[in-house]
This record gives sequence, C-alpha cells and structure tokens, in this order.
Amino acid sequence: MQVRMPQFDFSSSTARWMPRAGEFAQLLNANSVVIPHLERFLNRVMARARAEIAGNDADSARVRSDISSFIKQESCHYTIHGAFNDMLAREGYDRLPDIERRVVAHYENLLATKSLPFLVAYCEGFESLTPPTAAGWFDGSMDRMTKGANVAPLTMWRWHIMEEFEHRTVCYDVFKKVHGGHMLRAYAFFYQLLSMGRMVGWVFKHLMEVDRSRMTAEEAELSRANAKRSVLGFFKPVLKAIPRILSPRYNPRDIPPPVGWAEARDDIEANWVPARTRAA
Repeated sequence: MQVRMPQFDFSSSTARWMPRAGEFAQLLNANSVVIPHLERFLNRVMARARAEIAGNDADSARVRSDISSFIKQESCHYTIHGAFNDMLAREGYDRLPDIERRVVAHYENLLATKSLPFLVAYCEGFESLTPPTAAGWFDGSMDRMTKGANVAPLTMWRWHIMEEFEHRTVCYDVFKKVHGGHMLRAYAFFYQLLSMGRMVGWVFKHLMEVDRSRMTAEEAELSRANAKRSVLGFFKPVLKAIPRILSPRYNPRDIPPPVGWAEARDDIEANWVPARTRAA
C-alpha cells in the first residue's frame, strides 16, 4: 500500500459536476458527505483492533503494519472529501449539517454498544463493496457518462476507488484475526449495507429536493427518472456480487485488479500526487 495525498482544486467544481449525469454526480456527492464520518469510524475500529493483535509472529506483525497504512490512506480520503464537501455547503444545501449529526450519532452508537468483532465485521462488510464497483472507474465503461465532467472530483473518485481496491484485504485479514466467524460476517455485512444505504439516502434526498426546487416541472420529472436510474446503476454491481461476498470461501485476494486499474494508479501518482506527500 502506498499513502498518497493528491492535490485537487475544487474552486471551479459544482454539485452537478457531471453535465451528462447530474443525478449520478449527486449520488456520489451523497456518498462523499457520509464518507468522512465513516472513515473516521473505520480508523477508530482498526486502531482498537491493532491494539488487540498482540502476537509476535510474522503474520500478526504484517497485519498491524497493514492497519497503520490503511489508517493513513483513510485519513487522506476523509480530508480530501471534506474539502470537496465544503463546495456543497457553498451551493446552498443547508440541511447537510443536521444530516451529518445523525450520521455521526450512528457511528458513535456503534462504537459505544457493539463488540470489537462486530465492529471489524462491519468495516470488512463495507470494504467488500468496492471491488464489485471498481471496474467501471477504470475500464472505460463510464466514459460516456463522465464526458465533460469537472476533472477534480472525477479524479478524486478515481483515486479513492483505486486505493480502496488497493487495501481491500486489510479489514478482511483483521476480521480473521479477531473473530473470523462466517455468520457474524454475513450479519454485519447486511447491517452496514442497510445503514450506509439509509444514511446516503438522507443526503441524496436533500440534494435532489434542493436541485428540483430550482427546476421547471418538466425538468424535475426528468430528474426523478434519472435519479432512479442512477440508484439502480450504482447498486447493480453490488447486488450481483453479494453471493460471492457472502460465500464462506470469499477472499478479496482472489479478486484481480480491474482492467485499467494500474494505469489509473500510475497516472494519479505521476500527475496528481506531489512526491513529498507519498509514503510507504
């Protein structure tokens, strides 16, 4: 894993930063609002787990080292998403602070009431969602939709998904260390999937309500149809992957990098990440 802090300028970005797919951009924005709080939660859980993995064997030492790199990557993620989310506040989505307080309360309640094995399984469930969705970001299948998109948020997402795929094994390995039970893993997977979907839904609903208040009746009706297609398109790869994710034989190491993943990584490192911000 490589820790990267790319430099993005969001000063020219707008909420509907994909001209051809404004509703899909807003669905990604809704995820972006939840992500800083989720990733702080992930880091707190992983830090707890690192303290519990006390063995001196090589595998335990490797997992602890991977957790440290994971935490650094996630810290970069939530910092940059926070800078992007400032743009949404400037554009008049005034209920976001209230929604974010509800998101924070969800994660604080989990930390206060759930066991470490459940918390790690919750984290692993979330991390298992990225590999099924990663391909479209790198293999060109989204190019028609992203044509003309503002380059800063588009590249932010490509960088984020690239690193999520890169560290896809960490929470899996940690769960194997602290518990490893299949039933707990399956339960926590659906728990986090429903929780994340609900929280992203709160944000997406607000973003679309504000957008449609600025539209004609005809534009608003088209927006509703586009939003439905966006949600279905966003979740389709995840739904298709659920049987594999929930298999007792699931191991994220068995998932090969998507076509174009390495090329995207190299482009981001060469053109968006100052050399002084890179760390192993």
